[in-house]
Amino acid sequence: MPEQQAQPAVAPRVSIVVPTYRSGQGLERLFGSLRAQTLRSDEFEIIIVDDGSPEEDAARIADLTARQPNARFHRIDHSGWPSRPRNVGIDLAAGEFVLFADHDDELYPTSLENALETLDRTGADVFAGKEARTDQAKWGLDVFDGNYDDAGLREDAHPLVPTNPHKLYRVALLREHAVRFPEGGRQLWEDVHFNVDVARHTSHVAIRSDEPFYHWVRDGRTTSTSFGENVEEWWTALGLVIEHIAAGLDRDTARRQRGLLLGLQFRERVLPAVGPALLQRSPADRALVLAHATRLVSDYADPEIVRSLPKHLQARAHLLRIGRPDLVESLAAFDDGILGISFASSVEVGNDGVRLETSTTWMAHHGGFLDVRIDGGKVRRALTPELERELGPELLMIDDDIASASSRIGLRSRDTAMTWLVPTETTMQVSDDPYYPSVTARSVAFVDPETLRHGLPMADGYWDFNARNELFGVINHRAVRAVRHGGRSEGARDLRVYANIHGNLSLQIR
Repeated sequence: MPEQQAQPAVAPRVSIVVPTYRSGQGLERLFGSLRAQTLRSDEFEIIIVDDGSPEEDAARIADLTARQPNARFHRIDHSGWPSRPRNVGIDLAAGEFVLFADHDDELYPTSLENALETLDRTGADVFAGKEARTDQAKWGLDVFDGNYDDAGLREDAHPLVPTNPHKLYRVALLREHAVRFPEGGRQLWEDVHFNVDVARHTSHVAIRSDEPFYHWVRDGRTTSTSFGENVEEWWTALGLVIEHIAAGLDRDTARRQRGLLLGLQFRERVLPAVGPALLQRSPADRALVLAHATRLVSDYADPEIVRSLPKHLQARAHLLRIGRPDLVESLAAFDDGILGISFASSVEVGNDGVRLETSTTWMAHHGGFLDVRIDGGKVRRALTPELERELGPELLMIDDDIASASSRIGLRSRDTAMTWLVPTETTMQVSDDPYYPSVTARSVAFVDPETLRHGLPMADGYWDFNARNELFGVINHRAVRAVRHGGRSEGARDLRVYANIHGNLSLQIR
């Protein structure tokens, strides 16, 4: 089949590199979203790098590509992972910036135009735009909480998190420093390795959260869905990621970046893996998991990183460090099924917006009480005598964790799948029952439809309320139950709050 490798007559600003392999209808969705861009088509190119699809599939992909005047098709031998196609795309790119897109995802109409405007205005080397993920309303909310001309100055989050490659990178930077994705068969978290190498050479990342940028479509099995099937492979790959972060960001000037990325690995991967999920594994796999986790905690979780974690995770790290994997398993049973459920207790719809009050109750063990006690007016964990003895008062007393818990209201657009958090005030309460105290939150949020998107107005359409509930480092992001609902206002914009067919709270705006 012919390869469409001709360089564009005029150099584009952006090269969009798309690895393909036996790609289906999702590729047509991606092409459709690129045709809908407000950026002129001669300002960006689409580079399809096919990873050795069978002849029939490759011919179909090449035909789809040929229909796009600003797209070209390049075929390589099968490598089995997106790394090699992306690296070939970097070499082929004619643009000033390169964006890596998956073959079944989509961009929003103004994505490229907004990205270039931001890059030109800030001079940043990387652009990260607000991202939606089909299967997670909570995706990226901690990072995409505002606009940052230089997110490298942030103290709370690494500027390249989430560490996927759905960003615009300055091509000259990648080529000058030979930044590439690791190749050679399956490369779990290859995008983390890539972004660590980017971080070695720049921290100037611009983040834009007021406009939707990228939709990560998750509607079936992908290469990443098989990550956890082989326990040894998963932990070996995670170890390589952590080692790469530690070695790649070892300069004094990168110390903060190093701490943020290492802390993320322990908060979201290493220590959650030795929580309740551990108990679902076979004895042999448990031993393997505990051995890997013990090594990583001992070698890389320095005191500063551990102090940044919630007490529940600090406790797991402590037991691993002192060589008590048996107690890690015992502790996991106490952390099982921590979940916050939110109910609408009051809804007021006015001409200027919606005032929502919610009540949230946390449970554990799939509907039971949390394992906490009131001790001398303080809240502490209620565990076995041996666990309490080994952990000590510092890791048992959790007043600070209770105080930092939150229930924040969000709204998710049905059209874009994007979630924006609403300004929310939360008051935490622990009942005075000494043996089975309840942990609850009362939250008050006000939805201003003219400013929800970090100062920009909400789009007309249907939106679903949700609550981002966090306690002990466990985040649940679920719909708000519509116990109290109803109300309508026909001011400058028509607002209608109602219970949807699932019994959850929704908003129609027009």
